[in-house]
Amino acid sequence: MLLILLNSAVAHAVHVLRAAMFAQTRPSSPMRTGSPHGPRILLLVNARTNGKTIISVEVALERTGGQVIRIMERSKAEQLVRRWDPEVLVLLGWSATTSDWVRHLQFAPRAGDLPFLVVGNSAVDHEETHAVAALEVGAQAYIPASMGPEILTAQVCGLLKKLRTQAPARVVKEENLCIDLVSLRVWILGQEIHLPRRLFYLLYYFATHPDEVVSNDQIADILWEGKGTYLAPNTLVVKIYRLRKILESVGAKSWLETVHSFGYRFSPPKNT
Repeated sequence: MLLILLNSAVAHAVHVLRAAMFAQTRPSSPMRTGSPHGPRILLLVNARTNGKTIISVEVALERTGGQVIRIMERSKAEQLVRRWDPEVLVLLGWSATTSDWVRHLQFAPRAGDLPFLVVGNSAVDHEETHAVAALEVGAQAYIPASMGPEILTAQVCGLLKKLRTQAPARVVKEENLCIDLVSLRVWILGQEIHLPRRLFYLLYYFATHPDEVVSNDQIADILWEGKGTYLAPNTLVVKIYRLRKILESVGAKSWLETVHSFGYRFSPPKNT
């Protein structure tokens, strides 16, 4: 009996050690907070920002009802702009190199019209200079850290409201494709098609990003609404197959192409 207990204890210790080693070797992932169904807000934090300020800003952004992803690396911010397609970018802190990085980001696909605002860092000097630099490269607003989180919440809410009122209610591509975001109806080549919810938003994403290669990771984020849920490869294949069969039923199967080793490309014809 004692030998059995010792063997059990050793086996348990081995499992615990393996779990600890796995946790240490896992790659770091962006910190995600807020509502998974609200507007997508990307928060890029300057490395010199103190933890108390970060928490205060995150709380202010969560009060907008949005889904907030917080990261500290600019390279990851560029990846998320492409994959997650945020509605608003918030820069917490400013440095001498931020202006050049923002200009570089504005030339990236889908980032040219991404609105952003800046929250000042009270731990650094020259805040007025930073404010001028941020506004010159297109920031919607520069909010000094001393003004408090309520101002940031109000600014982001106002910006999101403005974006919603300016957004078109329909997506039309050369009259071959019409997606009505109000009635949630879709017409292709003059024929109405009926899609389940996840495939509706997947087609909407394809339609608003024509001729772009969309990776499997991007499709997983779209299907699972950015919740980070693991999507088995066969599940993704099934979703694409179902969408293709629906497109085929109205003579549009060729619109969705497979780009081997990369993902999928949606290319509707330019003319009716």
